[in-house]
Amino acid sequence: MPPFLLQLLIALALAGLTFLVSYPLALGDGRRVDVLDAFLLVFALVNLRLGWAAANGANGGRAPAWFVALGLGTAALITWAMIHALTPR
Repeated sequence: MPPFLLQLLIALALAGLTFLVSYPLALGDGRRVDVLDAFLLVFALVNLRLGWAAANGANGGRAPAWFVALGLGTAALITWAMIHALTPR
């Protein structure tokens, strides 16, 4: 198992964890945002970035195609979840 795969799996796990936990913060007027999800997603994004840098460094400046595909999918999931977490409801 390549060492950068662990960073990608951690990012996926943190993004997936946001579907199970929440901590809504009231903004006023009855609107809320989910601060715990936003916090976890920031860590997921950092792990994805670290994994991407490690994948590029291990392969002479190019991440493997499977990592690029999974990384872009993970980035899309993180983006969608962050928008969902920070949109006032």
